[in-house]
Amino acid sequence: MVQALLLQAVEAPHHRGGPGLAPIVLLSLASAASYGLAAVLQHRAAIVTAPDLSMRAGLLLQLARRPLWLLGNALDGVGYLFQFLALRRGSLALVEPLLVLSLVFALPVAACLDHRRASSFEVVSTGVVVAGLAMFLAAARPGLGHPDASAEAWAVLTVVVVVGCAMAGLGARLRTRQRAALLLGAGSGLAFGYVAALTERTGHLLDAGVVHTLASWVPYAMVVAAVAALLLTQNAFKAGDLRLSLPTLTVAQPLVAVAIGLGVFGEHIDVRGLAPLAEGLGLALITLGVFALGRSPVIATGSAEGS
Repeated sequence: MVQALLLQAVEAPHHRGGPGLAPIVLLSLASAASYGLAAVLQHRAAIVTAPDLSMRAGLLLQLARRPLWLLGNALDGVGYLFQFLALRRGSLALVEPLLVLSLVFALPVAACLDHRRASSFEVVSTGVVVAGLAMFLAAARPGLGHPDASAEAWAVLTVVVVVGCAMAGLGARLRTRQRAALLLGAGSGLAFGYVAALTERTGHLLDAGVVHTLASWVPYAMVVAAVAALLLTQNAFKAGDLRLSLPTLTVAQPLVAVAIGLGVFGEHIDVRGLAPLAEGLGLALITLGVFALGRSPVIATGSAEGS
């Protein structure tokens, strides 16, 4: 039902003439499901590590000894593969908003692990997220762009992302655990939005062959950025409640990726008539629904003591 609703919402001339829409949506939903499950498992592993490892590379070394965290990372890899395949066919403005459903998929997994049942509030919140997503995509009718940019544009974008992530990491050291979770979640979303842009570019470079791709700086920057994003994410999960970090990450990543798609890759959304108003309302509903889901006792389970 959700798939049919989203397919109807995103159907647009820009995609009818391009790659099949259904595979893009299916790949994006599979990616969101994998990411949602991975986040739940990673949070449960990260929250019990030693406090003095916060914002240190040693955190990853300790987590690497935990089977739950390793399973979460394997699922992250699966999610990234689906995302990569989706971005080879579709635009950032289409694929990335669909990834907000990762939290929707995380909810039943967390509930199952805690032997709980989803409440009516959680079901309604899920409906708000799906409705907001459908409204945004139906109004925006996202179109394909050209996944490339000038060296100057890439340089400016990279500096903005690095500075933003650094500020999030430094700011987290000076704040309460709750604010640290929000800042690190935002930094992680910024980093993953950048990774998504590099992923789309890498996918299109592969059209010219592997050798051509490896001769470019893009795949190497993608790997470095992905490691940095992973470190920020694990520290966000460790800093405090998942209800703070995961919704922030979930909302920030597609917003950053869509902004890059529109501003750097030349993708486009409908700005005629009432479309911007509907798009804004859709984004507001998504944000409201995501943070409402994040406050669910199911999602909050496993939070650190004193957070």
